[in-house]
Amino acid sequence: MQKRNFNDTVFARAVLLWLVLCLASAVTFAGSRYFYFKETVVAGGPDKFMEVRHVILKGSNYDIGKRIAEIAKQNGIEAEPFGDPLRNKVQRQYIENNYPIYYERMKGVAGAFGLSVENDAYDFSAVPQFPAISAVLGCSAVFYPAQFTKNGHDILSRNYDFSTGTLEQGRRPQAGELATMARPYIFEVYPDKGYPSLYLCAFDLLGGVLDGINSEGLTIAVLAENEGAAIGESTDGIGMHEILSMRYLLDNCKNIAEAKQAMLYLKHYYTFLPCHYIIADRNGKSFVFEFSPSRNRTFTVDGTGPQCVTNHMVSKYKTLSGVPKNNEGLKESFGRFDTLREACKQDNEFNLDEIKAINSKVASPPYASNNPAIAPNRTLWHSIYDLDEKKLSVKFYLSEEPDPKDESKVLLKYSDYVEIQLSTN
Repeated sequence: MQKRNFNDTVFARAVLLWLVLCLASAVTFAGSRYFYFKETVVAGGPDKFMEVRHVILKGSNYDIGKRIAEIAKQNGIEAEPFGDPLRNKVQRQYIENNYPIYYERMKGVAGAFGLSVENDAYDFSAVPQFPAISAVLGCSAVFYPAQFTKNGHDILSRNYDFSTGTLEQGRRPQAGELATMARPYIFEVYPDKGYPSLYLCAFDLLGGVLDGINSEGLTIAVLAENEGAAIGESTDGIGMHEILSMRYLLDNCKNIAEAKQAMLYLKHYYTFLPCHYIIADRNGKSFVFEFSPSRNRTFTVDGTGPQCVTNHMVSKYKTLSGVPKNNEGLKESFGRFDTLREACKQDNEFNLDEIKAINSKVASPPYASNNPAIAPNRTLWHSIYDLDEKKLSVKFYLSEEPDPKDESKVLLKYSDYVEIQLSTN
């Protein structure tokens, strides 16, 4: 038998150590294909309202889609025939022709379930986190161009407000149930084609983006638009649902000029609530994109200085006097909008603490009303995107407890701000 020399032994140990390190970092190679996956809990936990996971994905779009589907499977989601096969076929062909990056991810989703993407009994364009829900969104956002910030960076500051309940509006989770927003994800994605992006996600793990930024500094947030919700009709349409369009922008657009063209080009529908959007870039430009209540027209409202948006049509309502007196939802939204707008007039340059304070003026206050009969809405997170550093700073709602000084109030508890920076190397 041939003896192994010392160099052979050292080499073998080095190879073994390399393999161990690869496995520990969840790095895989398939032929020439590279894939990296890492998942960590960054806020909350099983004993809190939220457990927020940060997921890093690097590799082909096929493998990214496949791993997202595997995450959903771990959460109990299984592939089941869904909807009209003809609709599924047309939707698949629309994505293939208009969004090939996403179509590769759909192939990965199908592969994770041992199916073909062309099996039109299934709709692989979405990976649901939960079944369809009924709840109320009430969000507020401000974009600050660089000339209005102390650090000279473009900043988007956003409150995400949503129900703390389950699938039925106002119902608190029972034993063994999770609230609808109990498990949001922060995805940090580096695809082989398309721009890298960092975003908060729920509802649809494959196509869902609630707010985010890409490697070019394009930043987005989606907000419910309450007037359209009053007369609209949700559907399983063809094209881009209300949060998939945000996923498209992060993958494909580097500035608001491209984003405007994309939003006008794409075919939109909504499955849950009509929405409008604030979109900004690191050139200090921003716009709000929204639909008419009947969905037969679109509007873009360009920002001039700090741009605010809440949950009413900013293209339609300029002053409170224009809001219908019998529409309390629109009046409440305009009240938040006016609070933000007035606060942004108080200074020419804002530091991060001041930006946080402005959003706190329209968030669920630290001393919120206690109503044990229903699951109330809360500001579930406040996110700040630095467009120049491609960085997210975000805090999350974790719990509440009775106010010892007033039994009609509760004290809201939040995590510290979590900071994640998108790598552009």
